[in-house]
Amino acid sequence: MTTCELVCVNKTHEPILLPNGETVVIGRSPQTQITDARCSRNQLELKADCKRKEVQVKQVGSNPSAVDNTELEKGKTVKIKPGDIVYVLVGSYPHIVKFKTADKISVKDKKRTSSSDSVKGSSVQNGSRKRTSTGESEQDTKKRKLSKDEQNKVSSLKKSESHDSDEEHIKSVAEKLQMLKQSKLDKSESDSKPKQKVSSKVSNTSSKDVQPASESSWSQHDKLYIYTGKGVKSSDKIASFDIDGTIITTQSGKVFATHNGDWKIMLPETFGKLKKLHAAGFKIVFFTNQMGIQRGKVKIDELKQKFTYIVEKLGVPVQIFIASGSGIFRKPSTGMWKYMVKKHNDGIRVNMTDSFYCGDAAGRPDKWTQGRKKDFSSSDRLFALNVGLKFYTPEEYFRDHKAAPFKLPEFDPRKLSSTSEVVSPAGSPIASSTKEVVVLTGFPASGKSFFAKAHLEPKGYVHINRDTLGSWQKCVTQCNKALAEEKSVVIDNTNLDVESRARYVDCAKKGSVPCRCFVFTTNIQHIRHNERYREMTDKSHKPINEMVLNSFKSKYKEPMKGEGFSEILKINFVPKFESSASEDLYKQFLLEK
Repeated sequence: MTTCELVCVNKTHEPILLPNGETVVIGRSPQTQITDARCSRNQLELKADCKRKEVQVKQVGSNPSAVDNTELEKGKTVKIKPGDIVYVLVGSYPHIVKFKTADKISVKDKKRTSSSDSVKGSSVQNGSRKRTSTGESEQDTKKRKLSKDEQNKVSSLKKSESHDSDEEHIKSVAEKLQMLKQSKLDKSESDSKPKQKVSSKVSNTSSKDVQPASESSWSQHDKLYIYTGKGVKSSDKIASFDIDGTIITTQSGKVFATHNGDWKIMLPETFGKLKKLHAAGFKIVFFTNQMGIQRGKVKIDELKQKFTYIVEKLGVPVQIFIASGSGIFRKPSTGMWKYMVKKHNDGIRVNMTDSFYCGDAAGRPDKWTQGRKKDFSSSDRLFALNVGLKFYTPEEYFRDHKAAPFKLPEFDPRKLSSTSEVVSPAGSPIASSTKEVVVLTGFPASGKSFFAKAHLEPKGYVHINRDTLGSWQKCVTQCNKALAEEKSVVIDNTNLDVESRARYVDCAKKGSVPCRCFVFTTNIQHIRHNERYREMTDKSHKPINEMVLNSFKSKYKEPMKGEGFSEILKINFVPKFESSASEDLYKQFLLEK
């Protein structure tokens, strides 16, 4: 005898028995533990055919259900097989069907078969007669007793019941299904040259004792979420990938997914390539930015569910790192990579020569190939550059395409030097031996305050800052007061236009002292880099809005001596660091484009 069950992938409720040939209706109910108002009480009709080992599924509720990544049409019947995922609502509440023959029915199933009244919703209407999960009448079930042989079989099955869990079944079904789907692909790729050189030698001595993960698990560290799939094993060879636009794309064809189930594996070659990497001893790791979590547009539980299904579909063990907001874990910063190496690779040193990273945010220009728009950013390429990994686009890695043209950001933090000249022309004195007014001009985060505190305050200059005083009127008052006390003054404001600078030129004239202007050469891209660095290192820092930065840029007028300045000097950004770690972070590409 063969029985059929509808098994919840998330294990939120007991399996629902589907009697052969009988229609079972599921939806929002205590039986499924679904309370979502979008789900109808009568959402899906299911009818099992145990002989053919298939189930007919029909959506009767108003909101769409789905099978794998395909939405169902209301009233239309589709057939599903073991391994297909049925979403009661698109992207949510996943289930699979599971068929069992008599010799595989566990003790738990026997108990459920003999007491169907205790399983809510497992019975169906057949005229006016109620049926149990096996199709017997309630009276027949009560009368039925196990024979001695059956009792012996149940006893032996009880000992091995743990080897027939729903979780193992789900995994085995996914692997078998994937194996069938990939048999032709693997055969067609057998003669192709692999992208990576595979060594038959053991990675290092410590890897011999490392055991693969026995169970799948999720963990969290700050804004970082980590998924370690069952079978993941630490290695000195890391094959790492972005997810969106690299491993998956939208089923709908739109740039952004319309719902949690709107995805499909982007390239058919992905399955075979990942299996070869796994067989060659690589640990497969996905690194993904998901700012939508911090912005409240994406729920982390739904994203976890989605990524778990993606891994199941791929059929290989995968570890995933999700940067859920801004900060050191967001690509292109190396935070996710470093955390993986330090906390999630069993102390094994990574072989950077064999390891690589693949992603679609590669800085490719418009029409880099026929019909393709420019990449939305360079974050994946810059992430690999920061880490020190070889980089491939999905087309280059999965399909062996030639490397596409690309452009790096105009600001390169690696070129900054702590030994550069601070002032230009070189050798010009920064502080004066006589009383004066110095007006600083530059964008926010260009280094004005640091410069004033490092070079002018120690020489006795009164440091006047609008951020501290609150208004330019108070700054003018303080400037006049300091000059009256025979002190030099440095005005630490943006002073981007002629009008704002003229206020302090007038103060100097009234005090009968010269007025110099120091122009900070830090460009807008460098400013954005400094802002990102501050955001990563100072939790109390309030980032400057991009609109504000653009507003400052539009207001800027190059200072001229004709405004009343006795001298105009250029001030270069020369970074100083408290530690090597700070310098390492600052000299990474922190901007995504």
